[in-house]
Amino acid sequence: MTDPSHRCASRRAWLGGGVARRPLLGSALLIAAALTWTLPAAAEPTLGTTRRIAPGLYELVVSDTPKQVYVASAGDRGKDNARILALDPATLEPRGAIELGGDPAFGLAINNRTGMIYTTNTRDGSVSAISVRDNRVVATIKPDSDGKRQVRQVLVDPDHDRAYVSAFAREGDAAIWVVDTKANKVERMITADLGPGITGLALDAAGNRLFATALTTNEVVEIDLSKGAVARRFPSGGEGSINIAFDAARRHLIVANQKSGGVTVLDATDGKLLRTVETGAGALSVTVDAPRNRVFVANRGAGTVTVLDADSLAVLATLATGTHPNTVAVDAATGIAYVSNKAATGPRGAPPVDDPKGDTVSVIRP
Repeated sequence: MTDPSHRCASRRAWLGGGVARRPLLGSALLIAAALTWTLPAAAEPTLGTTRRIAPGLYELVVSDTPKQVYVASAGDRGKDNARILALDPATLEPRGAIELGGDPAFGLAINNRTGMIYTTNTRDGSVSAISVRDNRVVATIKPDSDGKRQVRQVLVDPDHDRAYVSAFAREGDAAIWVVDTKANKVERMITADLGPGITGLALDAAGNRLFATALTTNEVVEIDLSKGAVARRFPSGGEGSINIAFDAARRHLIVANQKSGGVTVLDATDGKLLRTVETGAGALSVTVDAPRNRVFVANRGAGTVTVLDADSLAVLATLATGTHPNTVAVDAATGIAYVSNKAATGPRGAPPVDDPKGDTVSVIRP
């Protein structure tokens, strides 16, 4: 390390006119070198607390007010004990629960402006609106008829009081519900030309368009929301394309491909494949942390979460969180990420599997 007193002496000598200009260049280089030496390196994400929570964990969200983590528990097989649990964000200790009985929630989304959680209830094909301020179900939302489709993901647009719900169909057209979250009713259903297998959703609010993954055809489908119609479709670049995120700053679409085990990054303007990043077996979900330029990928089969730099798409860390990582939610204020880890399951009718690394929530610190 360069002695700071030497740098100051060199600078004083030059200012007094006692040395030529060349020593200034050397002094400047020494100062730059010292500053470079003292700047801290970017922190690497690290695994924090992991805590076992409740049976049948699925998705989770972070609430701003109150500051809590909410995670869906489908309950024990054959019992009507489904709940949404509220966890302390620092310790993951349960603070309370919203009892759902025999109607478990699987997918979760939150509108932090209104304090409402929206759930996908796959068994009865409905969406629930739940107030986090008094832990009660405010409304159950369902269209008049949706055939044999299965609701899967719910995505909230807080600025326009809308929610979008993917309704999966293995054959025939899937559906996307457009929900008016002020009236808590399905405003319209988009079905024409969607095709089968619609699973994940991502919103480009500024562009007034929605992107969806088509699992059975390995495509991304773009929906023009002003028309409520499919605008185009293009290859996802991977296999088993199940979930998708939109990186607004870079105009990137990031697709989790469960079969090929990684993410593909596409240009949202023209659908061109930009990069393929192998993250781990069974890549299931993808979450963008815009304030910190990070991307989280939950690799269900590998039991890991991969953290990527959003600019370079380099792997910053691969962290073993639990048996089957399912969903990552990030606290936008702190950058702390929370991961729900599903448990291993045995055949139907067999005794439950004792899995200490499953049905857990993990913390990833930035």
